[in-house]
Amino acid sequence: MIKIQKVLVLFALALVTVVFFNTVEAKQTQEPSSVTGVRVGVYNSRAVAMSYYRSEQFNAQLSALFAKLEKAKEDGDKKTVEELESLGPALQELLHKQGFGDWPVSNIVKLISDKLPEIAKQADVGVIINKWAITFQEPAVELVDVTHLLVNLFNPSEETMKIVTEIMKTNPVPEFSISKEYKVFTELKFQ
Repeated sequence: MIKIQKVLVLFALALVTVVFFNTVEAKQTQEPSSVTGVRVGVYNSRAVAMSYYRSEQFNAQLSALFAKLEKAKEDGDKKTVEELESLGPALQELLHKQGFGDWPVSNIVKLISDKLPEIAKQADVGVIINKWAITFQEPAVELVDVTHLLVNLFNPSEETMKIVTEIMKTNPVPEFSISKEYKVFTELKFQ
């Protein structure tokens, strides 16, 4: 009899605990948000990527790599030639993923990081984030598009601005469809 009472007491305690924590959890999720007046700067990473990869700044870096490659070829430095030649396909894949997909552009943002405080001040935002990185947004949070402010840091040509404008009208291409594996995947008809 005592064993049955102990079991019943433990069962009752467990039941009370479960009910209590479920009630607390429900109350926590039902309380209104205290977020008010938050402004977040967002940018289209594809537009930033296109403006950078079509910029004089990037072209200068690319030219320096080609010069280094030519010198390595002239010097007969096969190791350096192989390393530099492998950069081409890797860079092309990165450009596709950033320019057409939703890959992060942290390598590009790093180049303009010293300008971000001024951009934030100009747009009156407290945070700047890639718009594709947002997984949840409270209704009270105001998103402010700062894409053009970032794009303009790379002094885009008129042609680049047309490309940027068109890119911003479309959604990113799914990552998998711009990867090397996509061709194999589609040929095997696993879609």
